[in-house]
Amino acid sequence: MSTFGNLLAFSPELWLLAGAIVVFLVARLRPGASTTMVALVTLVAAFLALVTQFKQTITILDGAFLLDGFAIVIDVVVLAAAVLTLLASRADILPGDGQAETLPGFLLLATLGAMLAASAAEMVSLFLALELLAINLYVLSVLARRGLAPATTGLGYLVAGGASSALLLYGLALVFGLTGETRLGATGVAMAALGPNHPAVLLSLSLILGGFALRMGLLPVRWWPRGFEAGVPLRVIMFVQSVGVVVAFAAFARLAASTFAGSRIPYAALFAGVAAIAMTAGNLLAVMQTSVRRLLVYAAIAQAGFALAAFTDLKGLGLSALLVFLVSLALGNICAFAAVIAYARFVHSDAIRDLAGMSRAAPALALALAVAVVSLIGLPPVAGFFGKLLVLQAVVNGGYAWLAESRRQWRWRPSAWSSWDCCSGRFTLQPATGARRFFTKSAGAQP
Repeated sequence: MSTFGNLLAFSPELWLLAGAIVVFLVARLRPGASTTMVALVTLVAAFLALVTQFKQTITILDGAFLLDGFAIVIDVVVLAAAVLTLLASRADILPGDGQAETLPGFLLLATLGAMLAASAAEMVSLFLALELLAINLYVLSVLARRGLAPATTGLGYLVAGGASSALLLYGLALVFGLTGETRLGATGVAMAALGPNHPAVLLSLSLILGGFALRMGLLPVRWWPRGFEAGVPLRVIMFVQSVGVVVAFAAFARLAASTFAGSRIPYAALFAGVAAIAMTAGNLLAVMQTSVRRLLVYAAIAQAGFALAAFTDLKGLGLSALLVFLVSLALGNICAFAAVIAYARFVHSDAIRDLAGMSRAAPALALALAVAVVSLIGLPPVAGFFGKLLVLQAVVNGGYAWLAESRRQWRWRPSAWSSWDCCSGRFTLQPATGARRFFTKSAGAQP
């Protein structure tokens, strides 16, 4: 492909880069001016550019990127999640917060990294795209709040992200050492020629899985710091749990299917074991939470484990099932966090007990939260049911029926039942109490 053809294939990403530059210029030259509309227009332009690339498979930069149907679906989800995050950001601003005019610019750069990672078909381009996404997520986690809590949370996120990147890079280096290739298709051919149960191949897969664990939400250490509740805005968590998690799974799926699916190591057993642990631990951790944001984040560990279960059938239905599940997971997380953001603005709290009576105070938000929770549970007829049904079919086809049975044992969701009980209006809502408690906790975080 010619240089002009490569640039044309990157037209959605170029729109995002140009929009981010405009946002930064406006923020610098006109302090206090809103830049959200600029970002929204940029995302719409990027989507329209992406539409022109539908129904075709494009190989870019000599195979470094592959824009196929899988990448296009992920790109659409990423752009939609970015738009909804920007819209929700207007309702997630607390008294004393800075305007953060540059925040939409960093969100556009994170979206750019996510779209590049979704189509990356070469190890160097994949790593760089993931780092572009991660660095901007670090900035977003500290930019929209003032005080010590955001800085503490952002520092913890940065340290955990650095460890994750180191594991991933070491695993990719082992793959290169074993195969002498960086293109994912060529590494898969070389891996298939190695002997059965090669320890270095198993080690490289384990390191890569460990590097992706943080990004996929299997090990959410980025949300463990004490300042998490007051420090990280809900809109940032919403973006990370939708765009960050979906893109991480998409990138890992392309890497695993291209490189390890043809190898002669028990990769399916490794994925099944990690998935079972994640589904169990995620539910147990979620049931102990009192904050909605922590509850949704820890329940997402179980969702990530369920997504990983689709990797047990990489040669069959696994990738298709994963794609449907990721779309439904992104929709469910966005809807749940958007409802919580809107209601938290009303009661000035995101404690589970302060959602009591939500169906009376805000019936539309209660309905939206209920639909999102039902989708995350996997009940019909919402999208989550079909995604989880396909994943279960892939698990059974891969020969891991016991994993499907363990998923059935955890079919109930602590987060779901807690939210449903709070939305039912069984208790009386007292917004003033929640507001006093929230502002009392937040006062110490202000400079």
